[in-house]
Amino acid sequence: MRKIAIILITGILLTGCSLLRKTKSEKQSVFNQTSGNILELVNKQNITNGSFFIQKAEIELITKDEKTKFIASIRFEYPDKYLISLKSRTGIEGARIYVSKDTILVNDRLNKKMYFVKAYYFSRKYGFDQSLIPLVFGDIMLEKKCESELTGCIEEKANVGCYFKGLSLKYIIDCNKGKVLMVNNLNSYNQSDMAIIFSKYLKLNDILIPGNIEFSDSQYNVSVRIRILKVDYPWDGRVKFIPGKGYELIELI
Repeated sequence: MRKIAIILITGILLTGCSLLRKTKSEKQSVFNQTSGNILELVNKQNITNGSFFIQKAEIELITKDEKTKFIASIRFEYPDKYLISLKSRTGIEGARIYVSKDTILVNDRLNKKMYFVKAYYFSRKYGFDQSLIPLVFGDIMLEKKCESELTGCIEEKANVGCYFKGLSLKYIIDCNKGKVLMVNNLNSYNQSDMAIIFSKYLKLNDILIPGNIEFSDSQYNVSVRIRILKVDYPWDGRVKFIPGKGYELIELI
């Protein structure tokens, strides 16, 4: 269960135009940096503006003690429901995770246990708010007052710092793509506790999403590498969580 908690905390909660037109790497600009407000254009490219289905992603979780590889699928139903399936590389499903604004449910399919917790208590215990999950997919999360903190584009990059959900976030934005290249969580000493780096963007209709995601967290001494392989966006499906029959119920407190 500790591994599942780490996955939740570090962002594997995460992260195709039709089912399934093959996604392709995008090298060209989506907009000209002089065409309008940069933050508004970056916001328009947030994949969580609508529902999506990441059919396949390769995930590598690296801790001080071990290195583990997973295959994942991630369903997101707008505005706030996620269903994540984690499988071994041989295709055996080990866990199924449901996240909403109120609840987190985890089916441990190998040990026939279902963990449950109110999202509020999980956030209070682990310092992780589920509304931050879009950061993992390269989305930008801002409050209105952040606009005044945006720098101009220098060498095709802009910086913006902002507080969101109690976190001090610093973004580096690609002014040509209109996408986040990196986001850091700064501590009280203005040092980075957490960093997510994005690269190899995929074109989905009129938006870009990162194909490669590298996450590091110095507090938990963990890093995560995610490679997104197949995406269905926009997606018109529904997220449904079916509890395991005869599973032992365990509350996470």
